[in-house]
Amino acid sequence: MMDGLMIILTVMALAVALGLGAAAARVLRDERRRSDARIALLAGLADDSLLATPASPMAERDLDLRPSSEINGVAEMFKEPERTSSWGPRLAVAGVVTAAIVIAVAAWPRSETPVSTSDAAVPAQPALPALELVSLRHVQQPGMLTITGLVHNPRGGQSLAGVTATGFVFDGDGGFLASGRAPLDFTALAAGDESPFVITVPVTGSVARYRVGFRAQDGRVIAHVDRRAGAAVTTAAR
Repeated sequence: MMDGLMIILTVMALAVALGLGAAAARVLRDERRRSDARIALLAGLADDSLLATPASPMAERDLDLRPSSEINGVAEMFKEPERTSSWGPRLAVAGVVTAAIVIAVAAWPRSETPVSTSDAAVPAQPALPALELVSLRHVQQPGMLTITGLVHNPRGGQSLAGVTATGFVFDGDGGFLASGRAPLDFTALAAGDESPFVITVPVTGSVARYRVGFRAQDGRVIAHVDRRAGAAVTTAAR
């Protein structure tokens, strides 16, 4: 876009310069014609005033004519005065302005932002539909917490593969103790299908509560809705 703008401005500057040159030439030509006309008119008037007629008193007298060079001011009377045209400085100023415009356009910084190849190569990933947590149980043993459950892929959802269930364990003060993960029993989960899962979390401290979540094969978090009977939260927690 900047290249096209530079070309347009350059053409406009050249057109302005050509127009000023043509106008200057026309003015100089008209001035020259008017000057020639004035000289011819003055020469004709001078010739008519020197002509002697029979009724004129000058015809009855013989006068010695001296060369015009001997009479002060006669030679300069019909000499064309030198005129300095004001279009020369104007054309010079116009040329300087045109050159300044071209240089400014050429040096104008471009505002195009380069497209990152990494951003262009990675398309935006659509959000995954939420899964439904149907059941959830746990069994605590010395040094281990086992979490079992059942997850359902809604009928309006999309087919999933390689889904992983994760479990996070916390103490009574809300501090994080440990975590574990395990794939669903069914590696492929089509719309309307269900799959059980078993998560084993190695933990030695006193467990107060835990939370489960799900991730897709590419690492994206899959939201889930708690559909257990009597559950009032969307994320399983005990």
